[in-house]
Amino acid sequence: MVDRQPVLGRVVAGLLVLALVLGGAAVALAGVLPGGVRSALPGADECRVSVDGADVELTTEEAEDAASRVADGQVPGALTPAEASAVTAALSGRAPAALTCEHGPGYLDDADDQSLGPQGLTARAAAVRRELDAAFGRQRVGGFAPGGVSTGHSAGSAHYEGRAVDVFYRPVSAASRTRGWATAQWLVAHAERLSVRTVIFDDRIWSSGRSSQGWRDYEVDTSGRDAATAAILEHRDHVHVDVA
Repeated sequence: MVDRQPVLGRVVAGLLVLALVLGGAAVALAGVLPGGVRSALPGADECRVSVDGADVELTTEEAEDAASRVADGQVPGALTPAEASAVTAALSGRAPAALTCEHGPGYLDDADDQSLGPQGLTARAAAVRRELDAAFGRQRVGGFAPGGVSTGHSAGSAHYEGRAVDVFYRPVSAASRTRGWATAQWLVAHAERLSVRTVIFDDRIWSSGRSSQGWRDYEVDTSGRDAATAAILEHRDHVHVDVA
């Protein structure tokens, strides 16, 4: 009779070694592959905070947890003091456009039900509004109305489909800018869970379809506009977020 236990043990051990090797290779490759490919690799970090030349790599779950902790006035967990300081600077809004997350295209499946609720928002957009209130307190919001909106935004805007919310930080000031960036980067940290497509603030944009590029300049024509109108068009006074 053949004793299969030693053979089985060697097979299991071999599989564990192979998994460790492949996992390590995935992490190594994560630094050189394009974002869409990189985020699909097991073990790859999807989020990054860059502050004063220092980079902190985070998984999506770690970024979500850090964002929630900072919004609640706590220190991010499981980080060195230097890393926690950088992450806190980003998620408190003191370091603008410092946190970005990369996700593959598959996480934004279209919702089965895109009907408008009582507030004129789809279920996903309404969920974003509720979560922002829970994280930061009652927010000044707009860009939607019962029954939906059909004017006041650019052609093809997600506002017309009830998929977008504007969070206002007025007047435009250093304090408002800090609060806006805290909200904008919180949304990016939670983008996967909340099915966020786009976040725009302070003339910068993060979008799921180009998440490997991080925060980009927001291109909008403000020629011939007065300063107040230009500030609105550049999203200096409000954070725009839209969902799938």
